[in-house]
Amino acid sequence: MRESEIIALIRERIAAAGDDAAVLPFRDTNLVLTTDMLHRRTDFPAGTSPYVIGWRAVAVSLSDLAAMGARPLGVLLALGDPDLESGLVNGILHGAIACCASTGTTLVGGDTDRHQELTLVSSAVGEAARPVRRRGARVGDAVCVTGDLGRTQAALRLYAAGDLAAADELFAFSPRVEWGLRLAPYATSMIDISDGLAHSLHLLAQESGVGFEIDEPLLPVSTAATQGIPRAELREAILFGGEDYELLFTVPKEAIAVIPPTVRFSVIGNVTEAGVRANGHALPDTGYEH
Repeated sequence: MRESEIIALIRERIAAAGDDAAVLPFRDTNLVLTTDMLHRRTDFPAGTSPYVIGWRAVAVSLSDLAAMGARPLGVLLALGDPDLESGLVNGILHGAIACCASTGTTLVGGDTDRHQELTLVSSAVGEAARPVRRRGARVGDAVCVTGDLGRTQAALRLYAAGDLAAADELFAFSPRVEWGLRLAPYATSMIDISDGLAHSLHLLAQESGVGFEIDEPLLPVSTAATQGIPRAELREAILFGGEDYELLFTVPKEAIAVIPPTVRFSVIGNVTEAGVRANGHALPDTGYEH
């Protein structure tokens, strides 16, 4: 089965599925919970340092909390590996702890086991009085994205070229937790870009029952992407390359002016009644699949 087919099957059995994280009402607030699994072969290019492996393993779950506008409360990390060599374990632990600290939370526990391939499972718990869902976008809202796009695709090219230090720097992305918290009072829908901009737009459109019109010249492209990806391949990388982990969100146009200036974002289009289009043409639902 393809990943999209597995997700569709899960949605048939679990009605609450469909957001970046699960929401569990608790007393006078909501707990926000998420878990992610990463493997050596599919998620960490050859040459990725143990520190960046640990950082990224935790960052993907913290990014899910960011997309819900949740404040992290703690992270668990499970590690499986054939050897569990001390240098690898120490490096992963160092990176995971540092990533947690960068978002004001802590690594509170986990598990270890022997496994045929390096595998990490991170689980994060957060809190949000009003979680931001993928559903909620309204016709006439602005479509926005934080930060810059193409960072991870540029990193993958650097790994392939053997420039490991530069690749690691790009690969250890910053989870947009603080930005998610600041956007939460204004955003009508939000998702983190884990599987590519185009696919994320389609997911938001499906959940909200709307469409999008994107103006490609407005897309914020990272300097690393413009310098490291050939011009002929740049559009493909920006629209369909996965794992940028920026926040894609919709917001009423009148609220744009009151979003805190500490949030760096770009307005890239508008919410329409149906269809996902870029520069007037249908945008394929294509992106990264595990």
